[in-house]
Amino acid sequence: MYKVNIYIIKLTIKYIFINLIILSLFTLFLNLIELSRILHNGDSSFSNYFLLSFLKYPTVINEIIPFVTIIGISFLLRNLINNNELISMRNIGYSIIDIFKPIGISVFIIGLFFLLFINPISVTFENKFQQIINQKDNSLYSIKISNNEMWIKNKIDDENSSFISIRNIDLQNMLAKEIKIIIINKENSIFIQAKDGVFQKNNFILNNVKYYDVNKEDYEELESFKLKINFNKENIINSITNYKLIPFYNYFSHTKTLKKFNLYSSEIGLFYLSEILKPIFIVMLSFVVVGFSGKFQRNENFFKILFISILIGFIIFFLKEIITKLSVTLSINFYISYLIIFFLPFLIGVYHIIKIENE
Repeated sequence: MYKVNIYIIKLTIKYIFINLIILSLFTLFLNLIELSRILHNGDSSFSNYFLLSFLKYPTVINEIIPFVTIIGISFLLRNLINNNELISMRNIGYSIIDIFKPIGISVFIIGLFFLLFINPISVTFENKFQQIINQKDNSLYSIKISNNEMWIKNKIDDENSSFISIRNIDLQNMLAKEIKIIIINKENSIFIQAKDGVFQKNNFILNNVKYYDVNKEDYEELESFKLKINFNKENIINSITNYKLIPFYNYFSHTKTLKKFNLYSSEIGLFYLSEILKPIFIVMLSFVVVGFSGKFQRNENFFKILFISILIGFIIFFLKEIITKLSVTLSINFYISYLIIFFLPFLIGVYHIIKIENE
């Protein structure tokens, strides 16, 4: 029994790995077409294409691993059926559940590897990818959130820039509170504290200002102060709501910060929960595929099995997208949404496995 389980584990890893390479390269080729549209003529060198493709690759494989699992397990079942190995296992007392156990262990280990290693790598590479693509904008400003604060680097020109720290902000009215600013230019450095402020087009109007000129050691209190900026409301929202560019180990702290700035939603919670539970989710996908594919006979057309498996993947994908949209529109708790996404396909898989066992 032990040798049979090890054999199935090795085969599972082999087929998932082979399909991962094939599907990821195909997806990467499609991304190259998109890159050719994004890159400017002067940037369309082979080195740029190679670098951007390399940076995009971890994101690609992290996104397609559920589909890779579905197709990989389909090929595994086809191999076991064609070689009469599935029948042999059933003859020595293996049930479909017994056959699934080593498959599920293999898939879970692969999913765990993707969560612990590929997820952080894909986030790091994707951030670098975005920086290169949006290099011009990033040279003017950058917006990040850290330790419950919003940090904005605001560059006016090569000689004038400022660093803005905001503890609280109302993005609907663009009102900020608890503001600290460091202004650096060729002549001097200035430190500013303000009780509150408002963003108006290309200006940040501060109220109740404490103004300190570092070079002159001059301190004064001002009723208001106008700071020129190179960003707007849309830039802020796009930067701090790009929740997919966060590694899994920062999900909790990032969620707390988003809640503080009133940017948290069921869509974000559902995405983070889906990423954390992805190893279990792809085990469920493999369970469904085993339930559908295990009933096929040796002489049946493999493309029929493959088509059904891919169809399962697309149905689950669209189910996830539909429930995500409903969660956002109807403000459904994301835990309930995920349970629907997880258990509905699972119950279908259980039904087909019971049907196989009864036959």
